[in-house]
Amino acid sequence: MTWLYIAAPFSAVLGAYWLARCIGRLGRIIFPATSSRFAATVDPYSFSLPAAGRYLVNIVMPPMTLITGTSHFSARFDIATNPRSMPVTYNSYGRSLFQTTRSDTGGRTSVPIGSFECSAPGEFDIRCVNPETIRPDFELEISPHVSPLILVATILSTIAASALVIGGLVFSVLGLFSLR
Repeated sequence: MTWLYIAAPFSAVLGAYWLARCIGRLGRIIFPATSSRFAATVDPYSFSLPAAGRYLVNIVMPPMTLITGTSHFSARFDIATNPRSMPVTYNSYGRSLFQTTRSDTGGRTSVPIGSFECSAPGEFDIRCVNPETIRPDFELEISPHVSPLILVATILSTIAASALVIGGLVFSVLGLFSLR
């Protein structure tokens, strides 16, 4: 049992490092670095993507929006590379029970309505074909796609790291009191 009291401070320090890394990763998921926000009426909106990969087109609802509506799910977009106007395939999402919404600290809620694949970094143009389907106070956002598996693994890892920190601190304190 004494080995537990000896290992407890090390597990608390290891857990604190692991927890800091998990919180940093969750911060990058909630506040993506390559996010672009714009109004649906901007025709076309130019943005740049720093890396290849899958990106989402999200509807950003203002804080305290009680009735959101569903017409924004029928919005269609034309996406093309900027200098050469090569079209990029846009995949529209329908209404689904299994949607991942994201809220920031300002109270704005982001709901994905479609995605596209970026084969190479560069400049892109996006145009909403039917902007009347999106409420005027809503915005659009381009953000990187986060796999649900990565999100769940990060949340479980955060819980495990928290347990390691708390357990290490509790057993360290118990070890100090048992030395008396």
